[in-house]
Amino acid sequence: MKQYNKFLIHPTDLFNRDNFLPVTDEVLMIKERTANLPAFFKAEILISFLKEHTLQNDWIKANPSLTDLVTSGSLFQGSIESLFESSQNNPVFRQTLEGYLQENFEAPTL
Repeated sequence: MKQYNKFLIHPTDLFNRDNFLPVTDEVLMIKERTANLPAFFKAEILISFLKEHTLQNDWIKANPSLTDLVTSGSLFQGSIESLFESSQNNPVFRQTLEGYLQENFEAPTL
């Protein structure tokens, strides 16, 4: 059975947050729900799990409260994960998406 991607990403596309409002909404929600958690490896943990569903052991040890939340299945809505899946064949798109996420997850919540 063929699996269809939620988003149509062309080989030459670059990530532009204005084109993916569900993703920007999910980023804001993640920032709000993790604002009171320690910052140790926060961006790395979030991006790695969203992208590949993996976490490094040193991250788990350094920030167990965030890793528990991330692995609980209650933090993410699925838009960011779907965008990573949909852009598997476009490494430049994925890099620009990761840069956007890194910048946002490292920025302080207002």
